[in-house]
Amino acid sequence: MKRKREGEVTRQTQSVDPSLHRPSKMKSKREGEETATAAGTGSSCDGGSGRGYEVFLNFRGPDTRLTIADTLYNDMIHAGIRVFKDNEELRFGEEIRGGLLQAINDCRIYIPIFSKNYASSKWCLRELAHIVELSRDDDEKVILPIFWDVDADDVKLKTKLYRKALRKHKSTSGKDLAKKWKKALREVAKIRGMNLKDHGLHDLTNLMVEEVSNLLQTRWTDLPNHLVGIKDRMDDIMKLLDLEAFDVRFIVIHGMGGIGKTTLAEAVFRQISPQFQGHCCFLEDVRTHDIINLQKKLLSDVLNLSCTNLSFIDEWDGVIKTRFRSKKVLIVLDDINNRNQIMRLAGEASWFGGGSRIIITTRNIGFLVNECEDDNLPVSNSGQFSLYEMSEMNSHDALQLFCERALGRATPPLDFMDITKELINVLGGLPLALDVIGSMLHGKCRRTWEGTLCKLKKVMNEDVKKKLMISYEKLETNQQEIFLDIACFFFNEDKTTAVKFWDAIFGYPTEIEVNILKHMSLIKISSDDRLWMHDQLRDLGKNIVHPTNGEIHMRGSRLWSPTDAFRVVQTETGTKDIVALNLGTPHPNKTYIFKPKQFAGLVKLRFLQLDHGNFEGDFNDVFFELRWLSWSNCPSKFRATNFGLKNLTILRLSGSNITEDWGGWCQIMVAKQLKILQLKDCPFLRKTPKFSAILQLEKLILRCTQLRKIDKSIGNLQQLDYLEIKSESIESLPKSMGGLKSLTMLRIDQKPSMLPHSIGNLAKTKHLILPHRELRKLPDSIGRLQSLVELDLSYSKINELPHFIGNLERLKVLCCQGCHLEKLPDSIGRL
Repeated sequence: MKRKREGEVTRQTQSVDPSLHRPSKMKSKREGEETATAAGTGSSCDGGSGRGYEVFLNFRGPDTRLTIADTLYNDMIHAGIRVFKDNEELRFGEEIRGGLLQAINDCRIYIPIFSKNYASSKWCLRELAHIVELSRDDDEKVILPIFWDVDADDVKLKTKLYRKALRKHKSTSGKDLAKKWKKALREVAKIRGMNLKDHGLHDLTNLMVEEVSNLLQTRWTDLPNHLVGIKDRMDDIMKLLDLEAFDVRFIVIHGMGGIGKTTLAEAVFRQISPQFQGHCCFLEDVRTHDIINLQKKLLSDVLNLSCTNLSFIDEWDGVIKTRFRSKKVLIVLDDINNRNQIMRLAGEASWFGGGSRIIITTRNIGFLVNECEDDNLPVSNSGQFSLYEMSEMNSHDALQLFCERALGRATPPLDFMDITKELINVLGGLPLALDVIGSMLHGKCRRTWEGTLCKLKKVMNEDVKKKLMISYEKLETNQQEIFLDIACFFFNEDKTTAVKFWDAIFGYPTEIEVNILKHMSLIKISSDDRLWMHDQLRDLGKNIVHPTNGEIHMRGSRLWSPTDAFRVVQTETGTKDIVALNLGTPHPNKTYIFKPKQFAGLVKLRFLQLDHGNFEGDFNDVFFELRWLSWSNCPSKFRATNFGLKNLTILRLSGSNITEDWGGWCQIMVAKQLKILQLKDCPFLRKTPKFSAILQLEKLILRCTQLRKIDKSIGNLQQLDYLEIKSESIESLPKSMGGLKSLTMLRIDQKPSMLPHSIGNLAKTKHLILPHRELRKLPDSIGRLQSLVELDLSYSKINELPHFIGNLERLKVLCCQGCHLEKLPDSIGRL
């Protein structure tokens, strides 16, 4: 990224000054002159770490060392910029030419400070010439000149100031070098720089530090949240990956919870995934998911197949071995905790094509070591693992991360410097703790900081959970309930769906509570609007609900473990303190029958997740408080009576054998408070149930490949805001859809000829997504959608946009990716 120049600069290759490479004996001083020094980003303690420098400060010492050079150097240090300075950074006995040359080459930004006697220094000119050559060959290298007590015209050699010194150099160093130095001076002088006359020392250094910081940040804006300290770790992983090599490699990132393993793996995945032609898969949180579902996702992502198309597969391991053998794949197995998970998902190098890379994150590498071998020697049937241990943040990165969260800047003000350093020392360089505690202190007075420090010092046993409890205790009761729900059940859940659940429980809009959790860095919201929580915080929440001694917490308990949930139900020991159960069966081939008496004590149960189970008996008022029911693989016969879920808010039925005649419809579909209904991967469902009794429905998702007909009562859903339909078997869409007066989001993936003309009556629809590859023409009625903001026709066969497109005056996003448009209509100019 180059600075804007006043004139065009001619780029051509020039030879490098040989004095920068010659292995000649060093002099104690540079030809009797003060040295030209260099500065790059980072603290001096990083000088020998091999991390490299980013900013090179080129100046003549006698002119500027005690003024602009030292001031700018120190300000960069305080701003978190790694700084190279030859008289401070080079180790004793190191050849200065080699070290100086390496520093120049490593840097991304160069700041020459032009002073009155600058041109008298051959070393300044040598460095400048090399900098100019580097910037010609690499567009990411930037030159930011400072004109200290000279003007640009002096450096352009339009005055006598520098010309006299260059004539002397010509006689002592030769005509060629003098010519090269002149050219470098003129070229850099064309770059718009900063002049002391325009700013003054204090303002000039502040502006330069801000400019440098901004330039360094732009290099990593594609990474989430401008991650602190990620670059060097990524570089380490990239060396281990060695993407040019054709072998299959397994990289294991290991370390304690909350240290940043998943964050690093995600950053690397984002950067290198384009090189794998779509054969990529990131399996999150492996230790908490069923291995079969993980194998399904792996096959689905890498082979680009839907889960429905994979339903016939029995031997998943064998399919992965055979189908991936010829493919170069990138797979991340996040949070592995036993060897079987690796063996079932990526067991052998021979499973994958040449150039494949498998990245594994784990808290413990013990299961990678054979008991009979050296503890430091990781082994597996797939060959040698390359291990990368995540260490705690160094003091520089910890300072920057904490200050950005707590103060919105890279360094603290002087009056907060002491307490900031004490807090960082107590938090121990753990990124999660720095993030959470820093966010909690944002905008707070010093007294609050001191109180927090005092409290943290009382839990100096390095138990991160206790440290994080400080943030949890700051929450109000309902915020704590939401935090625990996310920790136990709603990780990676759609935020809108979860908020509807909490709205129904607490009786008021709860999105503000979710935002408070977000602002305190207890949760994050992903780009696709899903709830995310760091694994250390999830462990904290689960420990609050279910202590490690195995006893169920006596207030607001959530049983996310199917083992615990089954024990409570089967022994009929449930109490009013249990509010959520996960009855995901440990035996997929067995259907459990649940009776009313097993739930009799669970009078406050509001969340129930069920797999391969069924109900039998009279359930009158048993599930009165239930707000969320997720039921997968439910059988075709419904055996319960009086099952009416009067207060149900969210219903998800997936992977089930239900049909339009299923006995559960007449009992479940009377839930007048139902807000969200999702029917997914139900292969025998040909027709939807009637929607007449659920008039409060706001979100309807229909993803069943054999679905042929949607009941016309859908037109009665006046509160419906979101509608998604995906089925290749739909015969037609009901005309009554035009009556959905509140609909803002419509996604239809079906035969394009079946779009009803009444679609033009959807006056409030803002987003229309039609991702069908056979779509050739849009219905004319779409031209009446006056509220439409987004129209997505990606990968359709439309080759010409209709004239009515110009009527969509509010349209802001028109996505035609993968379309072969031959021309645009004249009316598009009205948009």
